[in-house]
Amino acid sequence: MTQLEKIEHDTTRERLWEAICDAIDLICDYPESGQARRQAWRRRDGGPVWQVALRNTGEDEDWVVLWFRNHDEAKIVYIGPAI
Repeated sequence: MTQLEKIEHDTTRERLWEAICDAIDLICDYPESGQARRQAWRRRDGGPVWQVALRNTGEDEDWVVLWFRNHDEAKIVYIGPAI
């Protein structure tokens, strides 16, 4: 079972799961929005990796989703505690 599946099925982490789903919806539905592109990092090739902070997760740590555009698709490269 993947880490995301564990979170999805853990009833004590329901708020975190909802925040992850909301962030993925934002990235997929509004990839050009300021919310989806609030903070950027750079890949080795110079392209941006966007960071979406998760809100109201119920976790002690801040969580983020990192993603970038690959043609017409959003590629999510990390979901987890902020690094």
